[in-house]
Amino acid sequence: MVEIFKSFEQSALRLSPVILVLPGLVAAALGLFVWLGGLGFRRLLLAVVGALAGAACALAMAGPNPGGMVLLGLLGAFSAVIFQQFFTAALLGLLAGVATFLVVAWPSLAVPQGTLVGHGDASSEESRQSVPESLETVRMYTLDVGDRVRRAGADVIASRWAVVAAAALTFLLIGLLFRYFGTALACAGLGTVMIFLGLILLLMFKGSAPVTRIEARAPFFGLVFAAMVVFGTLEQWILCRRAAKREPDKTEKSRPRKQGGKRSWRGR
Repeated sequence: MVEIFKSFEQSALRLSPVILVLPGLVAAALGLFVWLGGLGFRRLLLAVVGALAGAACALAMAGPNPGGMVLLGLLGAFSAVIFQQFFTAALLGLLAGVATFLVVAWPSLAVPQGTLVGHGDASSEESRQSVPESLETVRMYTLDVGDRVRRAGADVIASRWAVVAAAALTFLLIGLLFRYFGTALACAGLGTVMIFLGLILLLMFKGSAPVTRIEARAPFFGLVFAAMVVFGTLEQWILCRRAAKREPDKTEKSRPRKQGGKRSWRGR
């Protein structure tokens, strides 16, 4: 699958700047926010993630239907806000399952099988695509990645699927049993993924070949990714949990004052 991202990396020089710059900036900025402070704004974050998940489900089931996407998006947002702990645990389990699947299925994913789209002459400025053409190119690469993942999933044996399921279930239980720690871990992992994705898109626009560099130093970038997840988890778990514990104390302090005021008024 690496050759697909390398091909997209070369084709990125021909894409419209809007396709790379805008999503890259948004992903990097939001990823930084989620990585360091997602636990403090978990309701808003879960509402957004739930809306996106609902819209994605509607897109997968019924195609590009705006009404269905809006309806399932609102349903997903409300469900995520109402069932915060369960939704957070599900998100954490999903992230762990995807990461474990990439590890166990990497022998199949790493086999070169060609791509659906050719990158052409990336050095020619005249060949820069329009926004609709760029979107079509991105769609073709997305289909190529999805097809490669499905093939790799079919090649994974049952014992490795059991490992994926065990990892997902373990982190799902962590999210259910340890509320603040599980939420902090989910926010740190999701934020780190968004930061990496945003920076990769921006570096592709600059022609810096980030995929090739990451492949050449994969262990180093893997350690950087893990360190960012650990730091973001600990930072949010320590700081945001303290802020969350202070809120009930304020409400408890305000109640005796109201009760005391009522007693003194009755005493009069």
